[in-house]
Amino acid sequence: MRRRAAVLSVGSELLLGDLTDTNATWLSRRLTEHGVEVVHHLAVGDDLDRLVAALGWLAAEVDLVLVGGGLGPTADDLTREALAAAARVPLEPRPELEAELTARFAEMGWRMAPQNLRQARIPAGARAIPAVGTAPGIHLELDSTHVVALPGVPWELHQLFDTDVVPLLDELTGGGVTLTRVLHVVGRGESDVAEIVEPLVAGRDDVVLSFLAKAHEIQVRLTVSGTDRADVLARSDPLVAEVAAALQGAVAGVDDEDLETVVVRRLTEHGATLATAESVTGGAIAARLARVPGASAVLAGGAVVYQPGAKERLLDLPPGFLAAHGTVSETTTSALASAARARLATDHALAVTGVAGPTEVDGLPVGTAFWALAGPDGEVEVHGRRVPGDRAQIIARVGTAALDLLRRHLSAPPR
Repeated sequence: MRRRAAVLSVGSELLLGDLTDTNATWLSRRLTEHGVEVVHHLAVGDDLDRLVAALGWLAAEVDLVLVGGGLGPTADDLTREALAAAARVPLEPRPELEAELTARFAEMGWRMAPQNLRQARIPAGARAIPAVGTAPGIHLELDSTHVVALPGVPWELHQLFDTDVVPLLDELTGGGVTLTRVLHVVGRGESDVAEIVEPLVAGRDDVVLSFLAKAHEIQVRLTVSGTDRADVLARSDPLVAEVAAALQGAVAGVDDEDLETVVVRRLTEHGATLATAESVTGGAIAARLARVPGASAVLAGGAVVYQPGAKERLLDLPPGFLAAHGTVSETTTSALASAARARLATDHALAVTGVAGPTEVDGLPVGTAFWALAGPDGEVEVHGRRVPGDRAQIIARVGTAALDLLRRHLSAPPR
């Protein structure tokens, strides 16, 4: 039977919208990798009674509760008190924790406020998890459920999870891993993708299929369990290949290789360079590529030509050109791609124009967009259509359309 877990995030700031709960996302991903099914996410404010009630309810539901946050030194950090109340035991000072805490502050050259000693008190009978910051973690059992409380500071939570929670997971599950294979699909809608993929996975009890629709791509997610990573990869590779073939070139990358990573890799393999001329995307295409390690070898640079005057001054569009052809048009986008390639002396150049909203431009409705690729032979390929979504989605989708045009152009092996 697969073990079940819950993630309990503590802090009123999470409920007020002041902070995004990235810890819960990270913990769920790591738990899934270790073959544990996450069945609940719960965020609770800094209220002792509500925390105790949440702990009691979750402990009755799952085999493991991971608590993130509330282990600091201030009065609103109540996780220690809640754990003690839920277990019906007192909080007790631990002299060894006090000594470690005092030594840590001395090592940092900081004055330790008396209230920091609250962090050295844990429920009687609980196991203290050595701190990597100033807050020790806590591991106890509520009836037959393991409860592990970790600091809310992300780097501390990550480190204590790896050193102390992973061995517990191996003990609970008997080892093994669960991986989610991700196919990054561009240029197709979610329902279209589902219609193709679902029959391929139907009847496969060893695979959990899910879809994640993002502004710039559809992710096909295939979750598979096995004895180790190599076993999972070996068993899932044929299915990944089958799904990719059925989607006929719409899969831009697999697993950690997303669209921009593939573009940088293929440019590198071809020994080719790229320039960009971005209007509607405002530099987002170059930024996406620059996040990929090794991009400096292929991305020469780019021009953000958001206003009409910038198109003329930076990329030498002749006077009257924009008046004749419009700031958002097939002809203008083609000219920008050619100009960027010539100005930066690259093999390829991408250019985009469009209307991201909230209002129309020159009579063109929101979502009108064009993207162009200038190649080594001087030829320019231009595409355009009405892109759906709000401003952020339009910008992301136009950037993806341009990058995918380049990906497809580079799909042939280098000569």
